[in-house]
Amino acid sequence: MAKQRFKSALNAATFPLVSIFQQRTVMQPQLDSGTRVPQPWYGTPESADISVPQLLYCENVIPTAEGIQSVDYSQQIPPLLGATMFDQAITIRDADENNYLFSPAGGLNYIYRAITGTWASTNPISAANRTVTRAYVNGRTFICYQGLGIYEYDASTNVFAKVTMTGIADADIDGIAASNNYLIAYVDLTVYWSSLIDPLDFIPSLTTGAGFSIPQDVKAKITAVLGTAGGFIIYTSKNAVAAVYSQNIRAPFTFKEIANAGGVLTYEQITSDQNSGPQYAWTTGGLQKITTQGSEPVSAEVNDFLAGKVWESWDSLTKTLTQFYTSAPEFQVKLAYIASRYLIISYSVDNSGLFQYALVYDTTLKRWGKLKIDHVDCFPYPYPNVTGNLRYMDLTAITYAGLGSTSYAGLSQGIESVTPSKRTIAFLSSTGEVQILNMDYNKSASQLGVAIFGKFQLIRARMMTSQIIDFEGVYSNPALAPEISVTVLASLDGFNTDSIVPMILLKAGKLIQRWAKRVTGLNMSIAVEGVFALSSAIFEVTAEGDR
Repeated sequence: MAKQRFKSALNAATFPLVSIFQQRTVMQPQLDSGTRVPQPWYGTPESADISVPQLLYCENVIPTAEGIQSVDYSQQIPPLLGATMFDQAITIRDADENNYLFSPAGGLNYIYRAITGTWASTNPISAANRTVTRAYVNGRTFICYQGLGIYEYDASTNVFAKVTMTGIADADIDGIAASNNYLIAYVDLTVYWSSLIDPLDFIPSLTTGAGFSIPQDVKAKITAVLGTAGGFIIYTSKNAVAAVYSQNIRAPFTFKEIANAGGVLTYEQITSDQNSGPQYAWTTGGLQKITTQGSEPVSAEVNDFLAGKVWESWDSLTKTLTQFYTSAPEFQVKLAYIASRYLIISYSVDNSGLFQYALVYDTTLKRWGKLKIDHVDCFPYPYPNVTGNLRYMDLTAITYAGLGSTSYAGLSQGIESVTPSKRTIAFLSSTGEVQILNMDYNKSASQLGVAIFGKFQLIRARMMTSQIIDFEGVYSNPALAPEISVTVLASLDGFNTDSIVPMILLKAGKLIQRWAKRVTGLNMSIAVEGVFALSSAIFEVTAEGDR
């Protein structure tokens, strides 16, 4: 029987977030109705690929311009012994552009300083189960504990202390934000903006510019306020309202409901760390991109998946993909938008507050990937730095070698950090460990990605037998990374997996491998595990008899 070769699509815009819902695929449609390849199939015009069998499932895999690649994680901050309360990571900045990491941890107030290289609980307070928001105004970062007031970290004294507001009671404040040099506070249905002279002064005044408003379009209690270009956005549990800066000190903001924007439950369901661009939010209307001018849906597939209560997990020992079902109304979701490119959607399959997976949307390539890592928060890592007059003895966590070319005199300007390209996506665990996502092509042996391609079927009316598959973009140098493993998952009825057969490595060249195994089925999928940056996958099969 003549051999047939075809290529698997590596750059489809989406992949089935639950593989059992994938439609039947076929390489030679024959009597099928005309092949319909809708425009949403493509990520960008450069990614156009009309081959129907595609990526079916993945873990620790992200898209690349050429195809897909596996990723791993490097530890940036070690876990803190005995700690289990870390909940989110917040970047604190001061007027000298020193960067510190802060984690509320239920009021334990952990601070990470580059000069010490470890987490330290600073002025802890009793603040369990309270929403924590932050705002950066005039060189000062303020932290607000819901119902307790506003706090500020003083790096010179290493004190996390409460500051005094005027015009708003501490017990009333729900949260804060910043916009156009105003500190914004919200209480129930009311939005307050501070004086331009003192960001803690909220006493209404035509002289200082402080004031407040109850926007007419607010339809429920305010759950979050986030600054954006030219104003800020007010989120409620039912809708969103734009506050546009008017440059009029008597009425600095004008308010208008954002058309079609849904409501949110917490500010952690909104991307809050990006530059002043569009905000992505997980709303009552699903995943949306929101600006002061309007809103638009992002992904119907993701909306259905996060509300669908079904998820999958790959077992590397049994080589099986298992579906699980949750009784929760929907997955717990947390969003981050990092490096002006990557939208990270963390989701918890058990609503425990610990996120097991994260979907990654590359807004440049307009394609999706998926990560598997336990975390409580995903955030842009600020690479904490040190400035000011320093002595060598002050550099607790920095060695002489770590100073590089920095001279003794150079310490008077401090040690500035450089943010590497594509190394800012960080994950925080409940123990305080921070890991950075490695997305470069310089692969390491610790990368263990999983990619399943399928379901391959040659002709509707006949079975087929797998022969060989060629992969371009795998790392076969044992000194650099282990070889990948390849498994055939064959089905006799087109749906259920009947045979799980490892393939045999026939040939390993530089960044190319050929695997072979004869397995017969109606259709089949190919599972690839290990270290790879795939640009091409060529599958060779032969047609068999009628099923």
